[in-house]
Amino acid sequence: MSLIEHLKQVRDYRTQPRYPLWAVLVLVIMGTMSGAVGYRALGEFVERHQAVLLELMELPHQRLLSYSTIRQVIIRIDFVSLSRMDSMT
Repeated sequence: MSLIEHLKQVRDYRTQPRYPLWAVLVLVIMGTMSGAVGYRALGEFVERHQAVLLELMELPHQRLLSYSTIRQVIIRIDFVSLSRMDSMT
């Protein structure tokens, strides 16, 4: 199972999300791997690479999320669902 397939299985608590949860999590992972530490740095990473990320992730949006949206998602993530590793084997 790929990382994205695993992230798609994480329970999304939101009722009307603008961006899929898996996409937010992938952006956080990519930003963190690129050295972004903190919500604002993650937002800057997303903004800096927005055009390429929109194309690669095939998202139907004109722009990607801001640091505040990243923060709102991350502080309310279902940690148990995210940390289930048995589905990655």
